[in-house]
Amino acid sequence: MDNKSLAVLKGLSLDIIQNAKAGHPGMTLSAAPILYTLYTKQLRVNPSNYNWINRDRFVMSAGGGSALLYAMLFLSGYQFSIDDLKNYGKLNSKTPSYPEITTMGVDASTGCLGEGFGTIVGMALAEKILSEKFNKKPKNKFDKKTKKLIDYYTYALVSDGDLMEGISYEAASFAGNLKLGKLIVLYDSNKSTRDSNTNKTFTESVSSRFASAGWQVLYVKKGTSITEINKAIIKAKKNQNMPSIIIVNTVIGEGSKLEGNSSIYSGELTKDDYEQIKRGLGVEGLPFTLLKEPAENIRNQVVNRGTSLNDEWDKIYSEYKKEMNSNEVLEFESLIYNSINFDLTKVDFDINYEQKETLRESNSKVMNIISNSIWNFVGGNADTSSSTLAYLNGKEDISYSNFKGKNILYGVRENACGAISNGLALSGFLPFASTFMAFSDYMKPSIRMSAFMNLPVTYIFTHDSITNSFDGPTHQPVEQLASLRAMPNLYVYRPADIKEIIGSWQCIIKDKKPAVISLAKTEVKPQNGTNILSVSKGGYIESDPEGNIDIVLIATGAEVQVANSIKERLKSEGLGVRVVSMPCMEKFLEQTDAYKSDLFPANAKIFVIEYESSLGWEKFVISTDYLLTVNEFGKSASKDELLKYCKVDLDSMVERIKSLI
Repeated sequence: MDNKSLAVLKGLSLDIIQNAKAGHPGMTLSAAPILYTLYTKQLRVNPSNYNWINRDRFVMSAGGGSALLYAMLFLSGYQFSIDDLKNYGKLNSKTPSYPEITTMGVDASTGCLGEGFGTIVGMALAEKILSEKFNKKPKNKFDKKTKKLIDYYTYALVSDGDLMEGISYEAASFAGNLKLGKLIVLYDSNKSTRDSNTNKTFTESVSSRFASAGWQVLYVKKGTSITEINKAIIKAKKNQNMPSIIIVNTVIGEGSKLEGNSSIYSGELTKDDYEQIKRGLGVEGLPFTLLKEPAENIRNQVVNRGTSLNDEWDKIYSEYKKEMNSNEVLEFESLIYNSINFDLTKVDFDINYEQKETLRESNSKVMNIISNSIWNFVGGNADTSSSTLAYLNGKEDISYSNFKGKNILYGVRENACGAISNGLALSGFLPFASTFMAFSDYMKPSIRMSAFMNLPVTYIFTHDSITNSFDGPTHQPVEQLASLRAMPNLYVYRPADIKEIIGSWQCIIKDKKPAVISLAKTEVKPQNGTNILSVSKGGYIESDPEGNIDIVLIATGAEVQVANSIKERLKSEGLGVRVVSMPCMEKFLEQTDAYKSDLFPANAKIFVIEYESSLGWEKFVISTDYLLTVNEFGKSASKDELLKYCKVDLDSMVERIKSLI
C-alpha cells in the first residue's frame, strides 16, 4: 500500500504544478519518498491541533518543494480543500508559491535558501531549553515512566542549494557545537540546481563537512526506498548526542523524460511528459482525482499516530499541572498562548540626570530588568557582547552541557544568529540578537524573514554611526539604518537616552513585532525633555523655546543631545528652536495627520540631524540642504576630526542652519 500511496502523493503534487503552470517538479519527484516516509512513519503531528506545543517540527527549507508539501498536508488530514490546491500561488490562497507560516501545518516560512536550515537550529535549541526548564519530576513521583512535557524532534528537508549557502554551514557548526541531538536534516541529494548539475558547482564532500562540525552522517543509497529512509530516521533519532544529516541519494525528476537533468528544475512539464509520469505511477486520469484507499492510508497513518500522542500528552499535562506551582503553570501557559504581561514603565529606574553613560550601558541595564521579569527572554551576540553589552548579567551561558542559561554564544556567525533567533521566536521565545550596526548586513536576510513572519525578534545594533570613529569606514555604518527603515513590518528604534530606551523596550514587549534598537557609541546624559511614554508616538516635542518657533530640529539617538546644544547656540542669536525627538520613524508615520502637523509649525524651517545616511528623511524637509546627515564613507580618525571632516560638527551645523534661514 505504501508504494501506491506514494504514487498518489507524487501525482497530486504534479497536478498542483501543472494547474498553476509553475513550481518545481524536479524536486517534487525526487523528494516525495523522503517526505512520505517522514510523515507516515515518524512525524508526530496532529492535523486537528496543528499548533500542539509538543508536536515534532518540520521545515521545508527547500521551499521550492511547496507543492509537494501542500499535497502531503492535504493527504495527511490538514484542513485543505482541492480548491485550495488548485489556487496554488494565487493571491491570498492557503497555498502560496513558497511555504508561509500563515498556512496550517507550516512551521516556518521559507524560500530564501539556507534560511530554513538556520531556523530549524533555533527550533532544536528551543526544545533543549524548554525541556531543561519544564521537564521536572513531579514532587510525588507519581509515575517514573511518564513521558516528558517537552519532547519533540525538529526535521528539515534541504536541497543542494540550501547546503551551498553560507548560512547552512554557520548554523550547522553552531548546532554541532551544542550537540543538538534531536535535530535531523534530510538532504535531497539530487545533484542539481537551476543552472547546472552539481558536478560543475558543488563538488566538496558534504559528509566530511558535516562530520567535521560534529554531526552524525547517515546515507540512503536508494532514495526511492521507504524502508531505507525510515531505518535512517530511526537511527538518527537514537543518537541524542549529535545532530544528524541523512544524505538521501535521489534523481531529480525521476520518471520524467528529463530525469537527472537540471532543465526539469522548475516550471510546468510538457503535456506528454506529465501524462507519461502519471501513467508510470498508475495514477493517470483527471487531475486532482485520487485513489481512495491509498489516499486514506496516508491520512490514517498520520492522524491515528498524532491524535493518540496528543491525547496521551494532554493526560500528562493534566497530571503535571497538579504538581507544578502557580508560577510554573503561568510560565508554561504563556508559552502555549504566547502571552507576555510585563509593564516596563512601572519599574522604578534610578535615573541620574547628571551622569553620562553610553547608550549601550543604558540598554544593558534595561535588558537585565526585562530578563529578571520575562522567563523566555533569551539571546546573544555574534561574538560582540563585551562591546555591545547586550548580555544578561547573572544568567548562565548556554552550552552543550547546560541549557539552563539565557545567554547564547553565537560566535562569529551573524546570519545564523538571526535565523536561529527566528527559530526561537517560532518556538515561543522573545529572543534578541546583537552585533555592531556595520555588520547588520550579514544578518539582513534573517531580519527580513523576521519581518515577513512577524516574529518578536529584537535586533540590537550598537556603534551605529559615523561616530564609531577610530575603526574606520568598515566599522562606521552609514547606509544600514536607512536600509532597515525601508523594510516593511519592522520597527527601528534609535533612542536618545535611557528613558527612550525604556520606552522602546516597552513598545517591543507590547507589540510583539520584529524590531531593531540602534545605539550610538556616544556617551549621553538623560535629556530633560525625553519621555518614556512618548516613544510610542514615534516622534514628539522634546523641548521648546520660550518664544516663537523659528526652527524645528528633528533628531534621533545621541544626536538629540547635539540638537539641544545647537538650540542653545542659536538662542544667543535670537532664534527659537523646537527639538523633536524621533526615536521610531515608523511609529511616527502611523500617527494621525493632526498629530504630525502639530509638531511642525507652518512658518518654521525644519532640519534633520542624524549622523547617518539622509535616505528616508527627505519627506520632512523642503530641500536636501536641510538634512544634516552623512552620505559618504568615513575615515579612520578621532571622533572630533571625523565630525568636522563630514561637516556635522557643532560649528559647521550651526553655520549651515544660519545660512538657510
